[in-house]
Amino acid sequence: MGDERPLTEGASRSCLVLEIDLSIYEIESVLRACYKLTDRIYAHLNRDPAMPEKIQVAVLGRQPDEDVEALLGELCNELIDQQIRTALARETGPVREMIVAQAFAEGNLLDPARDDGDYVGDPRGAGSRR
Repeated sequence: MGDERPLTEGASRSCLVLEIDLSIYEIESVLRACYKLTDRIYAHLNRDPAMPEKIQVAVLGRQPDEDVEALLGELCNELIDQQIRTALARETGPVREMIVAQAFAEGNLLDPARDDGDYVGDPRGAGSRR
């Protein structure tokens, strides 16, 4: 899953490094996943100029006795969750924007003719019995 590297010379805590393929995960998803776990991990992101399609995330538990492998597994699961959220936001963005625009618009954005009637004229027959 990752390399085990000492954090600094003489440090007794281990740091696992996860290499993430940016053709699978967007950088926004990586950042969100790391941020979501910041209450339990320290995360350091690094990109090697020789491999711009990959990013490395060094993970260290906030508590000295933390199971860093388990935390790394949680980070992997969170990466999937955040990537799906990013994709769904991109897919549903136009619909969400239209709903928000309609909510704050003074008239009907989809059917402006609906705004021409009044309750007396009742052009759509809303007041008639069914």
